[in-house]
Amino acid sequence: MDAEMRYHVESETNARIAGGMNPAEARRTALRDFGGIERHKEDARDQRGFRSLEELAYDARHTLRSLRRNPGYTIAAVLTFALGIGLTTAIYSVVHGVLLRPLPYASPDRLAVVWERNASRAAETNVASVSNFEAWRARSRSFSALAGIVPAPRILNAENPARVMGAEVSPGYFRLLGVLPAVGRDFDERDVSSNANAVILSDGLWRSRFAGDRSIVGRTISLDERPHTIVGVMPPDFDPPRFGWLSDQELWLPFVANENNRSWGRFLLVVGRLRDGVSLDAARRDMEAVAGRLSREVKDDEGWSATVVGLAEQITGDVRRPLLVLLIAVGLLLVMAATNVGSLMLGFLRRRQQELAVRRAIGAGTSRIFRQLVTHSVVLGALGAVVGLAAAIAGTRFLVSMMPPDVPRASSIHLDGAVLLFTSSVVLLSTIALAVVVALRGAPDSASASLVGRAQSSRATARTGSGTLVIAEIALGVVLTVLAGLMVRSFVNLRSVNLGFDGSSVVAGRISLPSLNYGSDARQRAFFDAFGERLRAIPGVHAVSFATTRPFACCAPATNVMNPAEPVPAGVEPPTADVRYVDSSFFAALRIPLVRGPGFSAREATTNGGPPRVVINQALARTFWPDANPIGRQLYIAMFNGLTAQVVGVAGDVHLSDPRTPARATVYLSADAFPSTIRDVIVRGDGRPDALVNGIRGALRAMDATLPLYMVTTMDDAIDRSLSQDRFTTLILGVFATVSLLLAAVGIYGAFAAEVTARQKEIGVRLALGARGTRVLLLVLRRGLALAAIGAALGVGAGLLLSRSMAALMFGVPTSDPLSFASVAALLLTVAILATLVPAWRAARTSPLTAIRSD
Repeated sequence: MDAEMRYHVESETNARIAGGMNPAEARRTALRDFGGIERHKEDARDQRGFRSLEELAYDARHTLRSLRRNPGYTIAAVLTFALGIGLTTAIYSVVHGVLLRPLPYASPDRLAVVWERNASRAAETNVASVSNFEAWRARSRSFSALAGIVPAPRILNAENPARVMGAEVSPGYFRLLGVLPAVGRDFDERDVSSNANAVILSDGLWRSRFAGDRSIVGRTISLDERPHTIVGVMPPDFDPPRFGWLSDQELWLPFVANENNRSWGRFLLVVGRLRDGVSLDAARRDMEAVAGRLSREVKDDEGWSATVVGLAEQITGDVRRPLLVLLIAVGLLLVMAATNVGSLMLGFLRRRQQELAVRRAIGAGTSRIFRQLVTHSVVLGALGAVVGLAAAIAGTRFLVSMMPPDVPRASSIHLDGAVLLFTSSVVLLSTIALAVVVALRGAPDSASASLVGRAQSSRATARTGSGTLVIAEIALGVVLTVLAGLMVRSFVNLRSVNLGFDGSSVVAGRISLPSLNYGSDARQRAFFDAFGERLRAIPGVHAVSFATTRPFACCAPATNVMNPAEPVPAGVEPPTADVRYVDSSFFAALRIPLVRGPGFSAREATTNGGPPRVVINQALARTFWPDANPIGRQLYIAMFNGLTAQVVGVAGDVHLSDPRTPARATVYLSADAFPSTIRDVIVRGDGRPDALVNGIRGALRAMDATLPLYMVTTMDDAIDRSLSQDRFTTLILGVFATVSLLLAAVGIYGAFAAEVTARQKEIGVRLALGARGTRVLLLVLRRGLALAAIGAALGVGAGLLLSRSMAALMFGVPTSDPLSFASVAALLLTVAILATLVPAWRAARTSPLTAIRSD
């Protein structure tokens, strides 16, 4: 461009020399007539379209120099913005991985779970019977395929016997999901009709126990002492559905419906694929109609219906609400962080008002200054985003490490393109919003207003801006702290629940006896008798019990119960009770009080000459005999085609599943009289839990080296695990509340410090006219308290609305708990007063002369 301009000037100069001018005069007049070279360069740049880019680069360099010259402001703004971005991204990565990421199956939105439903039993999602499953497949028009699933743990007999979690599935289950074995084949009807004991392995089990041998198809392995033929291996990225009582699955067996399991009652989980064009609502109506016909045809199905739930919703149902609450909370925290950054930027720009006014005075237009302020915001936002990304990576790792062990799809949580796209969108929107607000409020209206009336305009702006900021900070802080406070009170209530048993110094594990070697009742009794004697001989052991299901372990059956002396009227559903099989030492091992009766005898199975005997809990006793002694009375139990038992004891009520679920009516049947191949061993003893577990394992090896002890835990750990989700939500909300209080304090302090600075001349005049320092102090504090009160009122209102979404998470605390709201509002008002006190104190101690000269 310089060469081009020089060519034009030289050509005009030569022409004038040729016309008779001397060279000096010719060049002077040529330059005069050509006009300003720099102006022509600017016009040329405008024509080529590079001017905007050059101005942008200049503004960015200017912003970086300004930030470098003001390190305190830069660090505070970048870290505050990074904190909001980092926490938001970390929480969103969890929400995306658990709730939003599509399930790893073909057309996952077409997959659903079908449940039996009985409203009178409060059983909205109940497992299905085999007969009903077969009827559903034959009669339903909404599903292209239905598959049954039932957990089927097995003992893998190898050099190191291990308990592996498995499932029996209908042939076609994997095709229904749209995932086929990577090695070998899927199940087919041959595996059902021939009862060939086929098995498909997970990729993890294949690699860990069989070294990833691709020639493994056709090999025979031993499961529960029975030979099974490996027909396939699933792909490494196959993540089987986990819901209901389905947990991790390392192998799969074909489910074979037969006359035996058709009599087992309801135990089957059912998954289906919707036909094209069929919605969940339509499938729900279809299954209700099918179940209605079955309830009229089959006596056992009276009162039962069916319902359909999307597979994704079913898998994530328990954690959906807590995660959404956390996402809302972190969104509020991001708004607080952005508000603080905006306050810092406005304060910084107020100090640059003179510079901006000079720019206006020498010709800079409003749009030029606006672009410069927007560039300042964008650069600051970009720096915050870079630091925020590092915080997001650390935050995501922290959340995963603190996450409850039963959170579904936890392996899907990571920072990927979708999460980074969300982060980029949040950063972009936040930066644009900050840039527009700051530019509109920070740019001078005119050079004269900025140079002549600077004090008045900045004072008005400061008061308006600080007032809005304080109200916003207090309101958001109240909402976040209220949510955290409600969760803390709920968690404290959960921890204080009387569970009805003492789990301290108790360890438990599970043993499963292979039916091939322990098929008879006599052999099972003999094994557990001998094993119990070995355990009682361990030093420090006080009590040993065997039960089919320990407290806080899934799952126990339930059945109808009746008082034979008071028949239930026709058409009325009898009450239900949980069923537990325990021995005579169960109540002593867990220190569950027997409030009436002797309970079971030491050898209950040998008691002859009368009906089976049963211990009931107080809840069931209140149902049938509220004002009478139940001991010796009869109780009808619908299981086993119906049996009438004699009540021999009343035990205290026990929370058998979790602290949230009230103690349900429970019947305890004798494990001796109703033997099982699967038992929980419950041991109370002194010393360290790991030493006690080693003693149990050693005694088990001495009895049968092929039997593993699995699901080993202390009862205290089991109770803690039941609270892990509440603990996680409470912890994260507590962190958010603490950060919000810190942001509120810093933001309010910064706002009032800026306002006091802007009003310094006014304060000086007041002091010069005789106002006392205490009056100035009260003036500033009164304004702070008034703004904080408005913010607290708005926060309480917003908190009342948002807390309703947490109703399902609360325990023993109403979502509108007056104590929580009042204490949080008082806390935020205190924070506001303390944050205002320092600027107010400085204002009261200002020298009048210094204040008047400051402008």
